[in-house]
Amino acid sequence: MLFLYDSTQPPNAGYWMFRTRIPLDIAYFDAAGVVRAIRAMQPCESILAQGCPSYPPDVPHRYALEVNSGFFQRHRIALGSIALLSDLPSRYSASEHRATSSK
Repeated sequence: MLFLYDSTQPPNAGYWMFRTRIPLDIAYFDAAGVVRAIRAMQPCESILAQGCPSYPPDVPHRYALEVNSGFFQRHRIALGSIALLSDLPSRYSASEHRATSSK
């Protein structure tokens, strides 16, 4: 599942696994589509959402992608990998794109 935000989210804005039955991995991306954090998330057996741990990225992020556990490792996706988000509406100006593309 892909989560898109209109603005950059704070480092403590994480996800939890309430009522999720399978382990998932989550990658957090910046506005340029660069992976800034990856977390392995385990199903939560608590009957209340408040009993589930949160998996914050500890970095600002604009997008988050949840996938089956092990997907990122199998596909060699790691910190610094870049996702091509060309089908998404532009979230930053052309000048910002040129600045990030030249690095």
